Amino acid sequence: MARPIKETPVLYGKDARRMLREVENPKPLPKEFIERIEQARITLKKIQKNSYEEAGIKGKKWI
Repeated sequence: MARPIKETPVLYGKDARRMLREVENPKPLPKEFIERIEQARITLKKIQKNSYEEAGIKGKKWI
């Protein structure tokens, strides 16, 4: 049986102000990270089309 879900804590004072500030002004992601995400997206799109060779992946040959 699953464990019960805990209630979400409520923030007050300095913690609440800091959290709101962080949510409103998120840190930008590094360019390298964005490029890795883009390459992964392209590879997955190729795999989705059943073209493992085009994606540069050695896939199993189905018999």
